[in-house]
Amino acid sequence: MNNSVAELTCWEWQIVALAAVAQSAALVTKLAVHGNASQTELIASVNPLLVLNPRSEADVYPNLGHLNLGLRSLHDMFTQVRSPENASLVRYTLGMLLLRNKLDSNPAMQTSIREGLQSVQPLQLIPENATPWRMGETEKTDGQLRQEHTFEQLATLYQDTISTLPHRIQVQGQVDYLQNEYVANRVRSLLLAGIRSAVLWHQLGGRRWRLIFYRKRVQDTASTLRRRLLASI
Repeated sequence: MNNSVAELTCWEWQIVALAAVAQSAALVTKLAVHGNASQTELIASVNPLLVLNPRSEADVYPNLGHLNLGLRSLHDMFTQVRSPENASLVRYTLGMLLLRNKLDSNPAMQTSIREGLQSVQPLQLIPENATPWRMGETEKTDGQLRQEHTFEQLATLYQDTISTLPHRIQVQGQVDYLQNEYVANRVRSLLLAGIRSAVLWHQLGGRRWRLIFYRKRVQDTASTLRRRLLASI
């Protein structure tokens, strides 16, 4: 299985899109609890939001290997393991699916989001300090400043649109991290990106009620995709 251009069925692409939602949820949890997350996984989650005119699903998710966290998280969601992390993962994922539904009934907001995204540059992988939120502006590289600008733009767009909807996702974690602009901007960006992946999931036939009746199939497909990805590395 090629990580970049994978020949998947519609059902498998549906699971990939749902895994992207789950990956956003998992990264939100990491940021809220630990204050940081993998840059590669952040980029894989956020950049699909900026693909405004995809020709195929592969244009949205060009490297499935970078969604490994999402596939694993999606599998874990359907286990019987009870833990604070798994509870947050489920809550954030379902919250983004619900917000997709709210957004679907608000064409004006959809237009505002699309227009807002047109001026946002995709994230690029850059060398990053282990604790960049403690760095002053003059200490950051040009690449870091560009990244910060992208996250600021997306966070502001989220606040101006999604945050005004009746349902809001309450993120729980360490107060010091949640009140930090570096973390907060990434959390809001991930929530916006997760909702975008939820839109694609719905367009591919995904429905929330099917997560109950097809939970075993969802779990098995996520596991199979992970094995195929790992075997191709």
